Amino acid sequence: MTDGHGQGASPGAGPGTEIAIPDGYAPEIAAIVEYWTRIRPAEGLPGRQHVDPADIPELLPHLWMTDVFRDPWRFRLRLVGTAIVKHAGRDSTGKWCSEQFPNFEESAGYRDMVRCADQGVPVFRTAKQLVGDRPRQSQRVHLPLASDGREVDIILSLTRYVFVRE
Repeated sequence: MTDGHGQGASPGAGPGTEIAIPDGYAPEIAAIVEYWTRIRPAEGLPGRQHVDPADIPELLPHLWMTDVFRDPWRFRLRLVGTAIVKHAGRDSTGKWCSEQFPNFEESAGYRDMVRCADQGVPVFRTAKQLVGDRPRQSQRVHLPLASDGREVDIILSLTRYVFVRE
């Protein structure tokens, strides 16, 4: 069950431009957004070549990267962090999102990824889910990467799961 809504940053946001993190988001979300902003070149978007895992070791378990394919939009999981694997109970690295997630093309997650890739903007989402008898919230950000600085070819995402009060 989801109660979240996607929020995006303005497409004209350049290097050094503040990206508003939604209230109540985990500090890891702010950390990856700050890193993405810092590695962003003066013109265009950062690419995979700008991301150095050694710069963000504490974030790696919560990161995932998705390859972007167009016409039609398709997404393949390039890398899935260990915290995501633990939560999901499987490692989906190398798999198509449409094969891993039922009704993916009809989901808010799909729409968020298309928006991120098509508009080249960060997209935030929260969702509630029940784990056993405890409510848990996932907080996520999708960040566009473009090897040529223009056309998004990878989405860098970070997801945090937190237990919340009802």
